[in-house]
Amino acid sequence: MCMYMPPVGSYAAVRLQRHGAGQRLVAALPVAAGAAIFRFSGQIVGRNTGDRCLQVGQQSFLTPASQEGEPPWVFLQHSFRPSVRITHAPLAPRDPDPPVLTATAIEALPAGAPLTFDYTLHEYVMHGDGFVCEETGRQVRGFRFLERAEQEAALPRAMRHIRNQHSQFLFGQESRC
Repeated sequence: MCMYMPPVGSYAAVRLQRHGAGQRLVAALPVAAGAAIFRFSGQIVGRNTGDRCLQVGQQSFLTPASQEGEPPWVFLQHSFRPSVRITHAPLAPRDPDPPVLTATAIEALPAGAPLTFDYTLHEYVMHGDGFVCEETGRQVRGFRFLERAEQEAALPRAMRHIRNQHSQFLFGQESRC
């Protein structure tokens, strides 16, 4: 069975919705569990610049490309019970090419469902003090700041660079491998 992969930068399956003082990304139509909803990329920077920045490697962060403005992916909201999984191939060391990230539905989603992902599976230490989770009221500061039991439960779902950084933290290594 061949799964449909939307073109990079195509956001036909999503729409922006007003939410509080800002916007959030929602499904524009029903989405089957496991379906790729959209794919995106941007530009790589070497430090976390905060808002509209996502860690994609141990020292690599994705931000919108300068000509993009604010692409829809920047309006993905956080949830500890996310509706989408964001995945990408591991970055090669010193590779200047940004990865292509894919947002895939974790479960079947009706049209209008908020698209959320768990920042702690992607960000080891967030910029500044992070933010407060709208659903739980908890501070979200990155994987490193989860309780030990939460880390153990989340580790199998965490991106490779998070698993590597966590191993280095546990074993006191400063290697970049």
